[in-house]
Amino acid sequence: MSPNFQPDYASPPGETLAETLDAMGLTQSELARRMGRPIKTINEIIQAKAALTADTALELERVLGVPAYFWMNLETQYRELLARQRAADRLEVDEEWLKSLPIAVMQKKGWLSKTKDMKQTMMEVLHFFGCANVKGWKEVWGGPVAAFRKSPKLQSDPEAVAVWLRKAELEARKQACAPYDEAAFLEALERLKKATTLPVREWVAVIQKECNACGVAYVLLPELPGTHVSGAASQLMNSTALIVQTGRYRDDGHFWFTFFHEARHVLQGKLKREWLVEYEGREDALETDANLFAREFLIPSEEIRKVRENHGGKMPVSAAHELATKLGISGGIVAGRLQFDGIWMRVVGNNLKRRYELSELVPG
Repeated sequence: MSPNFQPDYASPPGETLAETLDAMGLTQSELARRMGRPIKTINEIIQAKAALTADTALELERVLGVPAYFWMNLETQYRELLARQRAADRLEVDEEWLKSLPIAVMQKKGWLSKTKDMKQTMMEVLHFFGCANVKGWKEVWGGPVAAFRKSPKLQSDPEAVAVWLRKAELEARKQACAPYDEAAFLEALERLKKATTLPVREWVAVIQKECNACGVAYVLLPELPGTHVSGAASQLMNSTALIVQTGRYRDDGHFWFTFFHEARHVLQGKLKREWLVEYEGREDALETDANLFAREFLIPSEEIRKVRENHGGKMPVSAAHELATKLGISGGIVAGRLQFDGIWMRVVGNNLKRRYELSELVPG
């Protein structure tokens, strides 16, 4: 059952009122006399032609002994149902828009119910995105989608990326985060640098705990088909930032570099409720700064220079392992850096990397 399920039935309070009168042996006329109301008013309530007001609910409580809140709850539920039915009747299904979204994937994951009713799907998708209509969706999510479409190097499905970002946002809102504290976050990053040596299954829990304590939500959400993204950062609320990763490439070097890259985006203070999404081909000042931060924070270039100098300009695998131990970080991070910088060929040092399956990263 979809978490967005809403019942399509509710009894008008008049039905329950009629049953109560019958059980108590009272007629509509007698109830009208006791309430000092015209019989027409009572009949219209019973026939659901008139709303049951708070004043009427209080009078029914005094006459019948049934609490006013009971009658008001019935009235509220019934009026809400009518409003939903009217909204459903007015809702126009935008089939072209729905076709642009990965509906089948969302249904398979349980984010939407597995229904063939297009109106029901339309309502559930709007609810998923927190938008009242497609126009609202374009106002909120049109920016990221347009940005992806403009990238000549990116082969991602922009609408699928929007779904992935929204799901990350929803998951992040479940986390209890302290107000954002930049100094505390920097201290947490120092500790998380040491956490790179922990078993893979412990990474997500440790990152979440450290980040949440200083005002940053953290979500590990595997990528959806057609997204081709590594991570993203945004402003979740005024006092909370959000980092989300997919875990793609499946080795510790890529994983931790991506995390510290996203952490830098938080520290840059430029999120302003906009998404900064990592994908191949994205190049701008913020991206360059985040890359440099992740590189130097994890492995200062000076440390690499010293090791190579001590080995006649070379970097033996054993020396790289020693450097990782000295810095207290994963050997895979060092291997990835040396390969990226061209100091090592891609086949050198792969034994230092830790590979993983996404099932090892996802909590539970």
